[in-house]
Order: sequence, then structure tokens, then C-alpha cells
Amino acid sequence: MNYYNKMKKNWSEKMQDGFKKLKKIDPCLKIIIERYGYPKDRSVSNSFGTLLKIIVGQQISRSAAQSIVEKLTKKNLISTKAILNESDLNLKNLGLSSKKIEYIKNLAINIDQNQINLSHFENTSDEIIYNKLINLKGIGEWTINNYMLFALQKVDAWPGGDLALQEAVRKIKNLKSRPNTDEMKIISENWKPYRGAAALILWHFYGEIKNNYG
Repeated sequence: MNYYNKMKKNWSEKMQDGFKKLKKIDPCLKIIIERYGYPKDRSVSNSFGTLLKIIVGQQISRSAAQSIVEKLTKKNLISTKAILNESDLNLKNLGLSSKKIEYIKNLAINIDQNQINLSHFENTSDEIIYNKLINLKGIGEWTINNYMLFALQKVDAWPGGDLALQEAVRKIKNLKSRPNTDEMKIISENWKPYRGAAALILWHFYGEIKNNYG
């Protein structure tokens, strides 16, 4: 069966090529692909709203983050101007912590004042994007790599600190314990320059086994 042809068309050609190459590079990833198929398209818009949603999702469960994002979306609070015009109290009542309100508003200010131009990132190297965003309060490696992976489809973006990703690696590599961020970095060396594509395959695997076995 030609699984490559079954991939969702919305992933970029580079990402699809990454999936194909990883299937040849790593027997474990090959097993995932042959058993569960390729990851469904989860790409998102390159926008303030996307970064806002990623910040909301920091260190909380997916269901909790989704609940907050739904409330923000319902009140049309996903643009820079809307966020900056909203009081901290109202945002807190929607489920955001004081710290996350500070992070989101600081990002909104930087974008509104053109200190950060997200559209320029589409043709910018991973390193430049990282160095530009890492200086913003509340935006670390996990947030940057998730943004680069899903909004920009950067093929080598690697959110190695993600717990679900770590658990997927533990299971597929048959490890006794969940690898930490440093160990994930070592494990992922073999997947360069397609670590982002590898992350998508591993998340896909994690989602499948969680749905099937709880």
C-alpha cells in the first residue's frame, strides 16, 4: 500500500517529504506509519490568535485550554486590539491566569507596534524566529517550536519538552521511563532535519493509542 499517497494534502511538500524520509530512517516510525497512517493535517494560520492559543495551552490540559480558547473566541478576543482593549479582570474571569494575561498582552503590544511581524517569519530561518520570540516574556522553547511547527510548518521544529511527545517516545522506543527534554534531544538527533515531522508522527501515534486503550 502506498501510504505516502494517502497523506493529507494540506501539509507542505517539505513536511510530506519529511514523513517519507523518516519512514526510511527509523524502523519505529515506519511501524507507526504503516499501522496508523500519516498524521492528519493540523496546520493552523500564522496569526496572533494561533500564538495566543499556544500560550493558553502552556502547562494545562488540552481540555482546559480548549475551554478557555472557546470562551475567548466566543467573545471575539483573539486579535491584538481586542485583547489590549479588554480588562485583565474580564480575561481572568474567562480562565486566564495573571501571568498568561501579561504574556498575551505583551505579545499583542509587540505585534501591534510592529516589533514582531509574523508574516515575515514565513520566509525566515528557524534560528532568527527563535531568537526574535525567545526574548518575549512567557514565550519559551515549547511555545516557539509549536508555533513554528503548526503555523509555519517548519520541518525541524522540535518541542521536545512536550509530555505527550515524551510518552510517545517512551512507548515506541520501549523505554523504562519517560525521557526528559535533554534525553529527547539526544534521541531526536537521528531524525534531523525532520524532527518536526517526527513529532507529528509521534503525536499521531500517541493519540491513536490513547483513543484505543485509554
